[in-house]
Amino acid sequence: MSSSMKTENLQNSTECKLTCDFEILRRSPVFSGIDTDVVKLFAYLAKRKKYKKDQAVISLDADAAEAFYLISGSARVSTLHDGKECVLQGLGPGTFFGELALLARFNWFFNVFAEEESDIMIITRESFKKVLDNFPQHREKLVEKIVQLRVERLIDQTSFLLDKVPDNLLVEGSPSI
Repeated sequence: MSSSMKTENLQNSTECKLTCDFEILRRSPVFSGIDTDVVKLFAYLAKRKKYKKDQAVISLDADAAEAFYLISGSARVSTLHDGKECVLQGLGPGTFFGELALLARFNWFFNVFAEEESDIMIITRESFKKVLDNFPQHREKLVEKIVQLRVERLIDQTSFLLDKVPDNLLVEGSPSI
C-alpha cells in the first residue's frame, strides 16, 4: 500500500470516528439539545477505548478525571463491602457514566468492570473545561444536564438495591408526612 493511500485511509478513519462520535454524543442525554459546534468539539477531543470482559473501566479510590459513554457492550458498577463485591447497577449501551468527574475532583467511590468486550468513549475533565472555556454560554445547561443525569441514576440505583431487600425488611404502606 502506498504512503498516500495509508494517509488517505487514516484521514477517512479519523473523519469517520469524528462523525460517529458526534452522532453518538448528539443523542446522549448530556449533549442532546446542545449547540452543534460544542458537540463537535467534544467529539473531536473524546477518546475511545476497548475493554475486555472483567477489565476495570473505573477503579475504586483512583482519581476521577474522566466521564464515560458506553457505546457497545455492558458493564457493572460495584463496590466492596465486607471484602465482597456488591453490584450496585448494570450498565448497557447508550449509558453515560462517571459524569460527576467532569465537574469536581474526587476519588472514585465505586468500580466499573466490563461485563463483555465493550467500546467506550472517554471525555476528560480537562477537555470538558477547555470546551466550556470556549463556549461559556453552555456551561449552565451542561452542568444542569449532568446533575439531572446523576439524580436519575441515583433513583435507578436505589430502586435496583431496594429490589434486593428481603420482604421481611419492607414495611407496608407509607408514613404520613
